[in-house]
Amino acid sequence: MKNKRQQMIVELLHEHTLLKIQELCSLLNVSPATARRDLTEMEDAGVIVRIPGGAMLRKDDSKRGGMAKTSQDEDAMLPYKKAIASAVSALVNPGDTVFIDYGSTNSIIADHLVSLPDLDDITIVTNSIDIAYKFMMQERANVYVCGGARPERNSKAGIVGPLAEQMISQLRANICFIGTPGIDIKSGITDPYLSAANIKAQMIENSQKVVLVADHSKFGKAHTAYVCSLDKIHHLITDDAAPIDYITHFKNIGTTVTVVKPNL
Repeated sequence: MKNKRQQMIVELLHEHTLLKIQELCSLLNVSPATARRDLTEMEDAGVIVRIPGGAMLRKDDSKRGGMAKTSQDEDAMLPYKKAIASAVSALVNPGDTVFIDYGSTNSIIADHLVSLPDLDDITIVTNSIDIAYKFMMQERANVYVCGGARPERNSKAGIVGPLAEQMISQLRANICFIGTPGIDIKSGITDPYLSAANIKAQMIENSQKVVLVADHSKFGKAHTAYVCSLDKIHHLITDDAAPIDYITHFKNIGTTVTVVKPNL
């Protein structure tokens, strides 16, 4: 790091996730020109990512646990997630409003949707700063980012809380993409954290079509917070290692099931 002030910026971004220029000026007692110069140098060094009016840490930063994420290269499920993401292109149409839940598979879905050349005038509503940033770089997309709070300690739930839930409750989507760490025939869709489960449930409630995107590692698991029953899912996209009894169950309750084969 070039100076102590830039190190302080890193510490602040670990704490706040995203900061605007005005907030940095107030916290560091510097001028906007000084803050912008620091951010430019830090972006050139690969430490942060500039966003309109502010900055956030690069998503692959792993110097502190608060922003650490599993590298895609280290994610054993990455080939499965990429295969799942490739199956969504036919489901989103120009002009659609799309809810995208926070999560690693949905982040890859965002990469895929952004790359589509003919997907114009879509509206993205997400509780993930990472996903929002990807679409904000595209003039073809309208982007709504949920206001709210950081999740429970150690949760990777994105932006959560009553403010985020209220925003989603006021919007309606043609389609939503939901991820989950737990799919169980008896317990339904669950999450370890109530705040994350509430966001998912609100997106499901206000979407015409609900698409569950889940690799095979998510099946047969039940967590504390209830999201919804399996019959609320209109379309399941999973990989060919998913348990056959779950595939059969989803088909029997009327869910469309797409099974993809990863490039291993």
